[in-house]
Amino acid sequence: MVAIRGALSVNTVLKAAAAYLVVLFAIRLIGRRTASQQAPIDMVVLFLFGGLSVSAILGDDHSFTGAMSALFTVGLMHVSVSWLKLRFVWFERIVDGTPIVVYRDGDWDEISMRRLRMQQADVRTAARQRGLDDLEKVAVAIVERDGKVSVIEKS
Repeated sequence: MVAIRGALSVNTVLKAAAAYLVVLFAIRLIGRRTASQQAPIDMVVLFLFGGLSVSAILGDDHSFTGAMSALFTVGLMHVSVSWLKLRFVWFERIVDGTPIVVYRDGDWDEISMRRLRMQQADVRTAARQRGLDDLEKVAVAIVERDGKVSVIEKS
C-alpha cells in the first residue's frame, strides 16, 4: 500500500511540474492582453486553466497528500523559474518577454499591434489615463512585459 501511495505522489509531482510548464507556455502564447487587461473573456480562460490543471494533475486522487504534493511542486516550480530568470537573461526574455514599442511620433507599428492582438483604442485609453487627450502629445507608447501600456509624453 505504501509503494502504491509513493508512486501516486511521484506521479502527481511529475504531472504538477508538467502542468506548470504547459500553463506557463499557454499564457505566453495567449499574450500580454490576458495578463494585464482581464476582460471577462480573459478571466474565463484563466479560470478554465486552473480548473483543468487541477483535474489533470490530481485525477482520481483526492487525498491530502496528493493535493499537498501538487501544491508544493507548483510552488517549487515557481521558485525555480524565478531563480532561472535572475540567473539567465535569455530565460527571462522567454518567460516574461520584452517591452514592445507600438506607437512612435504618430506612427503605429501595425505588425506588433497585430501580434499583440492590441487595438489603437488600448493605446488611446492609456494616453487618456495619463491625462493626454490627443495622441499628438504622445511621443512613444510601449507595451510592457506585463501587458500594460506605458505612454511617454512629448517634451
